[in-house]
Amino acid sequence: MKDLWLKISCFFTGFNYQIVKNSSEAAAKMVKKNMSALIIISILWAFIGFNFTSRYLHGNTFTSLIVALVMVVVVIQIERQILLNVTSSKGAITFRTIIGVIMAFIGSIIIDQIIFKDDIEQGRMATVQQRVNQILPMKTSELKEQIAQIANAIEKKEEERNQILAELGKKPTISTPTSVGKYEKDSTGKMVMVGREVTYQSLPNPKASLIPQIDNQLAQLRSELTKKEEMLLNIRSEIENEMQAKTGFLDELTALYRIVTSSVVSILVWVLFFFFFASMELFILVNKISDKHTDYEDIVLHQMDIRRKQLEKLKG
Repeated sequence: MKDLWLKISCFFTGFNYQIVKNSSEAAAKMVKKNMSALIIISILWAFIGFNFTSRYLHGNTFTSLIVALVMVVVVIQIERQILLNVTSSKGAITFRTIIGVIMAFIGSIIIDQIIFKDDIEQGRMATVQQRVNQILPMKTSELKEQIAQIANAIEKKEEERNQILAELGKKPTISTPTSVGKYEKDSTGKMVMVGREVTYQSLPNPKASLIPQIDNQLAQLRSELTKKEEMLLNIRSEIENEMQAKTGFLDELTALYRIVTSSVVSILVWVLFFFFFASMELFILVNKISDKHTDYEDIVLHQMDIRRKQLEKLKG
């Protein structure tokens, strides 16, 4: 079990297990210590990645877990840049410090947005009300214009219907002339037309068939008018629900800024979280700088010197 944990630690930190195994106990403890710090940082960023994806990217549980895993992999690869340095590099230390401060700043912001969730929600409500007040007049004007157009169309259709009904009242039927030819025999016995006989047939007025069509059109227009009027009555609540359903990262960030800068206590809480994240991010870096070289680094450097000398001989 002891070797298993050492193998796992070497795998994640990037150390060579065979060299660590043949080195002193100090080298093995150094690897395990770095692994413990790596686990703490990975858990922290897995939590941040999961919550950020779930809350702001609206991902499901599976997607959030995938992002959390990706964050862990990224953190491990970043920390390896320091862990696998066998020599002190001021450039690498400076760059890792900058990355650590940036990551601490981002992490503290995301965690604070989770902690101050209720306070941020109250701030968002005030912002939503302001935006609703800006959008409402335009939306209301558009709906009123649509309602007026539909009402005007209904009025025209009703006028057309009344005109047809008035005409049907005066002329419920129409006379249709039908002509029939009259034929007589001439002197040769051949039938020839000598004239035409016109008869009149009474038929229902064809405009009566337009009434059902107009009634259907009026029913559709009245139904649409009712929907538009209901939308006009509920337009404010619909706009509010639409805005509240969308959780914007920048909106909450703005609300968080207002909350943090509103009092000394909130500033103190944010500063504490920032330093906590900064300490976690720079944990491995500080360990790397403060720890003395173990025989593991000496073995690696020795192998590098031997290899360099061999290459020089080959060149010579």
